Amino acid sequence: MKYICFFFAAILAGCASSGTKVERIDAVAEVDKNYSRVLVFAVTQKEHNRSAMETELVAELNKHEFEASRFEMQNSEIPWGDPTRLQNLIAEDARSGEYDGVLVVSLISKHRESRYVPEQVIHQPVVTSVGPLASTTYMETTVVPADYEETISYALKSTLFDTDSAKPVWQLYSSTVDPKSIDVAAKDFGKVIVKALRKTLPHAKKGN
Repeated sequence: MKYICFFFAAILAGCASSGTKVERIDAVAEVDKNYSRVLVFAVTQKEHNRSAMETELVAELNKHEFEASRFEMQNSEIPWGDPTRLQNLIAEDARSGEYDGVLVVSLISKHRESRYVPEQVIHQPVVTSVGPLASTTYMETTVVPADYEETISYALKSTLFDTDSAKPVWQLYSSTVDPKSIDVAAKDFGKVIVKALRKTLPHAKKGN
């Protein structure tokens, strides 16, 4: 399969928000299929994280020209230790539901970084009145002690697999730094992913 690589700065300007940044998009050039029905699966054993991610993605997809649903198997029933069996279960669900493709989201890496912030001295002018026609100004000094700031960045990979061939036809790499919560991050992520799909999925580009 021949891939076309879309670099975000050139192709998807304005697609990312302050929360989610698109790093790279790969799409199979030869694909001529309309992936209008999509099954969504987030690869995580944390039930709340999986639910938030899948729910937001499905909701955002359904707002546009897609029909999407979550992979309905409960986390406790998923054979996490047997990837082959899990893939077969998802593929079977996709075929029985007559989905065109399966959108799989997985965490590639989690990076924690500490940055030293030196002491800062802030001078702020303060004006006080000394009468109806007079005032005086003095400088108020605030010392902010040195500290360490910690940031956590997450790298995610979102892959659209063709149901019939089980081969990837579209892939997006994204990053998120210090999300306020999984729910906020999932909502932002869903918007970015769907916008990217609509702009760069081969069949979508032909229609726009």
